[in-house]
Formats: sequence, C-alpha cells, structure tokens
Amino acid sequence: MYLFSEPLPSDPLGAKLCQIFGTYRWETIEGDTHDATSPNWRTVKNFPLRPRSLWLRWQDAAQLVGVRFGTTTAYALLDIDAGSDYLRRLDDIKAALETLGIVRTLLVRSSWSGGVHLYCPLPKAVNTFELACTLKHGLEAQGLTLAEGQLEAFPNVKSYGRWWLGEFTEYNAHRLPLQPGSGSVLLDEHLQPTGAGLERFFWAWQFAEQSQDMDLLAAALKHGRDCDRKRPKLKHHPIELWRLDLEAEISEGWTANGQTNSLLKSIACYGRVFERLAGDELAEYVERIAVTRPGFFQWCRHQHQISRKARTWARAAERYYWPLGEAPQRDKSALNLNQERAEDAQARIRAAVVQLAKTGQLAECVKQRAIQLCKQARCSAKTLYKYLSLWHPEQWCVTPHGEGDTAQLSAAEEASVRSLDTPSAKGLHTLENFMKGVPPEGGYSETFSPGERGGAGGERGFPQPAGGA
Repeated sequence: MYLFSEPLPSDPLGAKLCQIFGTYRWETIEGDTHDATSPNWRTVKNFPLRPRSLWLRWQDAAQLVGVRFGTTTAYALLDIDAGSDYLRRLDDIKAALETLGIVRTLLVRSSWSGGVHLYCPLPKAVNTFELACTLKHGLEAQGLTLAEGQLEAFPNVKSYGRWWLGEFTEYNAHRLPLQPGSGSVLLDEHLQPTGAGLERFFWAWQFAEQSQDMDLLAAALKHGRDCDRKRPKLKHHPIELWRLDLEAEISEGWTANGQTNSLLKSIACYGRVFERLAGDELAEYVERIAVTRPGFFQWCRHQHQISRKARTWARAAERYYWPLGEAPQRDKSALNLNQERAEDAQARIRAAVVQLAKTGQLAECVKQRAIQLCKQARCSAKTLYKYLSLWHPEQWCVTPHGEGDTAQLSAAEEASVRSLDTPSAKGLHTLENFMKGVPPEGGYSETFSPGERGGAGGERGFPQPAGGA
C-alpha cells in the first residue's frame, strides 16, 4: 500500500488505479483519441498530476493519459508494437521473464492499433533502475533484443542527468491500461479480448502479484545492475589484487639504491601469506628470491649481509602476517623494529667475541677490544656499550662446553658467525673513525663514557699491572 500526501479518489477502482500507477506524478503525458495511430502525445511539465485528477482524466474518453516511473516501482511492462516479430514469440518472452522470477503476467491490448502491453505486477516495490537493467539484460540473454518499434521495456535503462547542472533524466512514459475510448482491453493467451473492466484487471493483477518469485527476482536485480555498469566492478577479489601487486613489485626487483628493505618486506609478506612458509624456510625463501631479482648486484648495498636481513624480515613477517585461509595470528605485542635491531646487534656482538676468542685475537685492553668489536660486529661504539655483559673483560667470560673451551651459541648466533667476514677471506678495510692518528669524532672522551672505559679514572677499567706502565 502506497501512502499519498494527496487524497485518493472516492471510487475504490480509482483509488486502486492511483495506488498502482500514480506513485510518481511529475512529467505525465497526455494525448488525443481522434487518431489511434498518432495520439499526439504531450508532456505536462508545469505541475504534478494529483491522484483525483489522474482518475478524472482516465475516465475521459476524449483524451489519453500516461505516467512515468519514480525511484521505486511495483510493476513493469513490455511494449510489443503491432507488426513486430515478437508478437509471435510471446511464449519465449514469458519464459525469459520466469528466469528473472516474474512468473505471472497480464496481457493487454494497448490501443486500437493492435500493439500489446505485457504487465509484470510485483507484490512490493523495487528499485526502478535495477529492474530496468534486469529486464534489459535478462531478455537479451535469451536472444530477445530491446528495440524501438519492436520490443520496449518500461522502465527503461535511462542515462544519468548532470545533476550539478540542474539536469534530471526521466524514465520513459507509458499510457494507462483499459482507458475508455482507447481500444485497450484484456487479452487471453491467444490474443483474444476478454474484457475491458478494471475489476477483472485488478483481480488478475493481484493473482499475478502473489505468484512472483521475489527471492529469485532479488538475485536477478543485483546481477542485472552489475551487468549494466559502464565501469564494471573489479572482477578480482581484494586478496587477488594484493597478490598481483606484490608479484609486480617483486618481479621488477631493484631499480635504484635504498630499495632493499621495501623489497625484502614484500618478498617476506608474499612468502608468508601465499607460499605459507615460516621459520627457516621463510628466511631461505626471502634470500633466494632477493638475490635472483633484477638489479640486486647493481643496486643493493646490503649484499654482504643479505642473509641476516632476510632472517630479520622473515621474523617480522611471520609475526605480522599469517597464511591465507588460516585464522589471524598477528602478535601485535611483538611488533617492534627496534627490538629486532637490538637482538640482531647482540647476536653480532656475541658472534664477534666468540670468533676473536677462538682465534686468540681478542684484545685484553678495553679500548682495543671495543675497536675490534666495532669493526668485526659492524656496530657503533654507542651500541657496543649498551651490552657490556656481552664483551667487557670484567663481565664476560667463555662458558666451558664439554671437554673443549668453546662458547655456547644459539642458532641465530652461529649463523651470524658464519656470515662474518674472516680476515683470510677478504682484505681488511680500516674504518675511518678508528684509523691510526685519526681520533673518533668528538675525541675518545665522548666515544667512551668515563665509567665504562679502562685506564685511570675508570671504575670498570681492566686491572692495571702493579707499579703502572
């Protein structure tokens, strides 16, 4: 039941007519009945047609009246002109409508010319534009092409008006059924007249409403609207787009300096989510893919530490992402890049200390040991002095293991030992900050804190031999 701000006609048939066809009262059309082939249709633009006026004009045999569709509608109709080939394919048209959920229809002769209107009543209102798209694409899918003068659908698929310029596009208008003097009558399946009364028309209308499959129609409306998009929605799922974006970035590799971390992150993400890797397998995957990307040897400045960086990004990806299809496993409490860097620095310091101790090259003097470790562990003095317990002579010692005198190392530290460059493998390059005769920037007094350096004044300094130097 539609609600109207304007009063309805007192006649129940007139009220029912306005409830069905009078929901949108703007831009109505009117014509003459003098010539059945040329009604001379005109659009009423000055004012909306009120329900009682619509009923009065419908009763006037000297004029014709028609209406348009609003944003929602509870019916549709197909217009098949006289002489159209589709008059012989009514069964095909009805069968096509059934695939959309429109099971029952009403067949009406539209005028004396012999054309027919096939009405499709609905038990509740639906979106007009979606219904128009559904009719168009549903019929075309069955080989029934909409064309002017042959087969037309109401509502039609209208174009959008430029609302920012004050333009508004209306749906096409159609004449009202069974108007006196118009030649409109109800037809049976053999196209024979069965009557022109509104009572029979509304009885058939109500029966058709109750027979429609609205669940099927609802699905068809969504599909029909999607089919009519000028810019179709992306067919790819967002996850598939994510995969394609990562593959595109990884496949191109390095094109300039400063891209290592970004690429390693993308590789680790891809390996974790789409390859479902974890642990050492993920780290090995990141390294293997990275070194085979274009531009790695030309642009990557971390080639000497690619294994370590691959492990770092693999651990980060494993904590942040999870394999596709599994329950979310993000450990937000562990997501701390600074912590990752700190753990990596500690592992390198431990590995450097053990390697120097094994070869007997670990200096006894605190200052010399610090210089050794800064070069061997590739870290700054500031970082080194954060972890005194790992290397300072007063706080560090080699833990006996078995019969030997080797240090106990974790798997990560052992990997760090293997990754360190040995003196025999490559030439030694003296760091600029520790070159002979060139003191560190700011002097050693700023590089080593007073309470942490050896020698005079250092509370934690290495014990001096008796009697001094």
